[in-house]
Amino acid sequence: MSAIDPVGASATPTQPGRARIDLWLAFILLAGGLLRLHLAMTTPYYHDEKEIHIRVAKSISFSTDNLNLPLRGLNHPALVGYVIKASSALFGSSRLGYRVMHLLAGLFTILLVFRITNQWYGPPAARWAAALLAFNEYHIGVSGIATSHAPHLLSVVLAVYAFQRFLGTRRVAYLYGAGVAAGMAFYVKEHSVLLLGAFLLTLFRAEHRTWLRSWHPYLACGLFLVLIAPDVAWNLDGSRDAARATVAFVDGPQATYADHLARVGSIGFSPYPLAFFGRDTFVWLYELTTGSQFRDAIAEYRSMNSLLGVLLLGGVVAMAWRPPVAGGIRGFLLMLFWVVLGFFLCVRPGEQSRLDSVSWSWVDMSLLPSAILAGVWLSAANTNRRIAVRIAVCAAMLYAALRAVS
Repeated sequence: MSAIDPVGASATPTQPGRARIDLWLAFILLAGGLLRLHLAMTTPYYHDEKEIHIRVAKSISFSTDNLNLPLRGLNHPALVGYVIKASSALFGSSRLGYRVMHLLAGLFTILLVFRITNQWYGPPAARWAAALLAFNEYHIGVSGIATSHAPHLLSVVLAVYAFQRFLGTRRVAYLYGAGVAAGMAFYVKEHSVLLLGAFLLTLFRAEHRTWLRSWHPYLACGLFLVLIAPDVAWNLDGSRDAARATVAFVDGPQATYADHLARVGSIGFSPYPLAFFGRDTFVWLYELTTGSQFRDAIAEYRSMNSLLGVLLLGGVVAMAWRPPVAGGIRGFLLMLFWVVLGFFLCVRPGEQSRLDSVSWSWVDMSLLPSAILAGVWLSAANTNRRIAVRIAVCAAMLYAALRAVS
């Protein structure tokens, strides 16, 4: 078992030994699960749930007499509909029944974040990372409703888990697993293709560059393309234009890649994604500095409180300044964070159409690496300043929990 640098990374991940129950993790999962259960039981349906995803789920039929297995929903591929279909089949067609699988997806995401962090940085960092996700208003909110966000984040963290295992073990099976998981994430939200950019850029780092001289990274990308080929073919099939006008489970045209690209106006700095890390403060600053009203197309979704958002961003910046350690995954996590956030910061909104041109939730994939990096930062050696930061983090997470039950 390798020694762990609390502020850098171990040269190789710690090898899993005898299974043990981490009591802090058990508490985090229990408390986080109860918060999500409360929200799932008490929150009225969101528009996206009732008008899109549940209607897609209801339209799915495995009966040979009325077979209907839609590839796409209204705006995105239809994988979320199958998740909701399974949830209602197992737990009933009540409001809670439709949402249980999303609640479980949220908890499993927290568990995988703990496992990734624990393998490279040890239990203290893993507990902080899991807590930063478990007691985060945004993740609590999307884990308690039947929309695309919780299955998407679970698919993304599965891809991240597989890729970091590849970096640690150098077993190519994990690289292909990352390609499969990224393809699954694509069938929830198309911008998951950014995962491939983060993976490939990580392989350009000196310690991994030799892999670029092998066929495996390119074959893994090819596997991803094979998996999404049916959806690409659907989008390129011009004869389907008439069929897209109306479908059985939705009112209006189904969105294509072209519709989503039309949401991009031009290349240039756009501050909107920063609202993800604290919408209330961002809106105040935006309206103060621009004199115009901030238009929030997804105002019904919960945003993390600004203190927690600043602490997550601060953890990322602090870890970026640490001396590099060969063989670790800090470089990969930073790459993933900046590929996702940087891409959307460089995209200006397009003309308003049926699809919202701007949404701060587009960058929610960045929550996963930022939680891990901030967890590592918080677990570093004790100083008076870091103790104060930890108190602030605990206060922010407590506030998030109170908001979730209010």
